[in-house]
Amino acid sequence: MKDIREAATKVKLGPEKKRLQSKREREMTAYHEAGHAVGGHMLPGADPIHTVSIVSRELSLGHTESRPSRDRYQYTMSELKDRLAVMMGGRAAEKIIYNELSGGAASDISGATNLARKMVVDLGMSKLGPLALGSSWEAGGAMERGFMRQVEVSDRMQSKVDDEIKLFIDEAYSRAETVLKKNKTMMDKLVKKLLKVETIETGEFLKIVGLKKVTYDKKVSIS
Repeated sequence: MKDIREAATKVKLGPEKKRLQSKREREMTAYHEAGHAVGGHMLPGADPIHTVSIVSRELSLGHTESRPSRDRYQYTMSELKDRLAVMMGGRAAEKIIYNELSGGAASDISGATNLARKMVVDLGMSKLGPLALGSSWEAGGAMERGFMRQVEVSDRMQSKVDDEIKLFIDEAYSRAETVLKKNKTMMDKLVKKLLKVETIETGEFLKIVGLKKVTYDKKVSIS
């Protein structure tokens, strides 16, 4: 199973890479990943944490992986907001601990922005209501019979879409920061362990942070 997990991780994130990192860089990576992990553990709508690692790979300096405890076919707005907050957890942890920001959150920011855009544009979860606000295609008029034309939202509406996306991201960052400040001791313990062993999986993770409170009637047990 260890070999299978490593193979799956290699496909997703690339092979392990030995990078010469300073003590501060390595610690910052640990806090970044701990920010994701503690946020994912404390926010009830987020999927349970499976792996936290500061092993450098081709595409990252570390990674935090979560997995649902049951089959999931759709997510509610509350669960998606929790997911956004988890994505912002790494950046929030850096700010809390170092009062500094790094480039390590680039992929988190990109992923969170794309998810927030989907919530606004495709899922109708913003204050703009249940509107399809992305580009669409419609049949041409009488003079364009047999042709399809692309329909774009107006500049005014696009500005509103951008504002709603930013609101989702700002709220997610604020929630992540609040959760991590309240659970800084938990984050410190996790970082201490990560710096020692580099990779922590479910059983050891739950021994450090305790059982996760979830939104459905099923507890995550320590294996």
